[in-house]
Amino acid sequence: MVPVAASMSLAQFQSAIAPLDVRRRLCPPKYARRKRLAHAGSRCPLCSIAYDPTTSNGPNFPSLASLVHTSLGGPLTVDNLFVCCRRCQQVRASTDLLTVPNLPADLAAQRHAVLLLAQNHLAPLPPSTTLAAYRSALAQRHALPRSRVYAAQADDGSCYVGVSSRYGDTQSKGLARLLAQVAGTPLNKSPRLTVYRLEDDAFRRVVWQLIEANAWVVGVGRRSRLRDFQDYWWLTSASVGELRLRKVAGVQVPLNASRREVGPRAMRQRKLVAERRAKAQAKADVLFLKQAEVDFDQAMGRLRDQQAMGLPGELEETRYYVNRYWAAYSKVHGQAAMPSLNQ
Repeated sequence: MVPVAASMSLAQFQSAIAPLDVRRRLCPPKYARRKRLAHAGSRCPLCSIAYDPTTSNGPNFPSLASLVHTSLGGPLTVDNLFVCCRRCQQVRASTDLLTVPNLPADLAAQRHAVLLLAQNHLAPLPPSTTLAAYRSALAQRHALPRSRVYAAQADDGSCYVGVSSRYGDTQSKGLARLLAQVAGTPLNKSPRLTVYRLEDDAFRRVVWQLIEANAWVVGVGRRSRLRDFQDYWWLTSASVGELRLRKVAGVQVPLNASRREVGPRAMRQRKLVAERRAKAQAKADVLFLKQAEVDFDQAMGRLRDQQAMGLPGELEETRYYVNRYWAAYSKVHGQAAMPSLNQ
């Protein structure tokens, strides 16, 4: 969970990023490693050079790599692993697989499938959206290379966006243009980290533009008083179904769908439809009352005949038809006195 930030300075923002922006080795489970290496083939799928399994430290040794790196929200599962040569694995490092030139179609399809299972930000879609439509909306994001961006939004209006050199502008030209247009002049620029400071309204807009550009926004601080959907940028989930329902980790995300003003023409149309429905319902109620009256008369007639012969009569059946007739009469003519069984 992203910690609540009442206030934050540039130094505090950089300190919060430091333990997160660390290069870590890919350590998949042993069974996943064995399964992928057993079906590695004879050539690297990225450069088409034959493997050299005899030299463990050589550039052509088969090495395990991820379709979507864990630092970009990818899961550590068998589906997120493939085998390539050590040279390609080291050159690519943790960048998105789309940055590799001449990427094979099968690896691109596997990357797309893994991204749907990876950690994804919420999408501004209503809860009634179908699962297929939601996956289609995420697929539009995933058509762009994924980058990693750090963000913080404090209660006092201090908002920061940080781009690390390992996940930054050189990975995605679209992300570089977006940051140059919407973030303005950087507050701090170093070979390691570039930090932008934004106003609250601009921050909300920039963060969601980054998310739609397939940037993995890592939160290091958030507001304590959440206002609407725009303030839930830090929420993520590995389940596409939870994202569709806007319910992540037990938190219900509000839908800030703005209501449109209804014009006079639409109001007249709604009034006509309501009048037609009311007339149709009144007609149906009258027909039901007539049938209930016939059944009521027949039930009372049977009760009188049975009482004339000295029999107790079917009181429960008669009471049912009496109550049915009274409910129908009250609905058509308003409240009425309850008919008596002795009439």
